[in-house]
Amino acid sequence: RFRLSRRPIGCLAGRRGFAAMKISVYYSPDPDKFAELEVDPSDTVKSVKQKIIALYGPPEWANTALLSVHGTKDYFDNKRRLAQCRVQQGDSLKFVYARNLTQEEKLDMNMQGIETEEFPLPDQAQIRTMPPRPLPY
Repeated sequence: RFRLSRRPIGCLAGRRGFAAMKISVYYSPDPDKFAELEVDPSDTVKSVKQKIIALYGPPEWANTALLSVHGTKDYFDNKRRLAQCRVQQGDSLKFVYARNLTQEEKLDMNMQGIETEEFPLPDQAQIRTMPPRPLPY
């Protein structure tokens, strides 16, 4: 559930003195696993991610972490403050580990028939349909 604030975005961001709030952060595929965190509206998304990473270390394959309102895929930017993301007392967030694929990994997956989003081929990759010419020596 996502509650909208009536205040303008960012009006609380960066201001000290606001009471801490409790939020739930679901961090596992198991729907019963979550952490109750006490945070401040001026805390950054990155700081919340760091708290969860300390509790639930990353798998070997992961190279990034994502945080969103539970039930959505609208991920928050690391530099934004919780107030700017309209996170409020009692909200539920979802934390997941992910992997940003390199161009080579995307190409390899596509060659195996696994679809990924469209991506440009690197400049150095040229596809030739003709056999190589023999060298003249």
